[in-house]
Amino acid sequence: MSPSPRAAFVLGLLLFAPSATFVAAVQVVATASEGPPVTAAAIVVVVVLTAATVWLPLLTYLAFPEATTRILRTVNEWLRVRGQLLVIGALWIAGVVLVVDGALGLSG
Repeated sequence: MSPSPRAAFVLGLLLFAPSATFVAAVQVVATASEGPPVTAAAIVVVVVLTAATVWLPLLTYLAFPEATTRILRTVNEWLRVRGQLLVIGALWIAGVVLVVDGALGLSG
């Protein structure tokens, strides 16, 4: 089943919209006390790493469609089985970090 043109357009906007981590990384680079060459190089690294998360799977699929499809199906099934547990674990870890950070902030 292929996505409709509207769904593909919306998905493209979502994939290429700046994420919170991208904005945070750019802010860290922009507020660093470095000269223009280091700042420009750091921005290039941030942009390349961000774009790689979208382009790498696409380029891999174009080069090796059968293998990529097989691997993605396997990963998708693994996530389907373990996804809820992964979310619970990630939220638990984030909660522990926040509680410890808050406790240390109150005690210090």
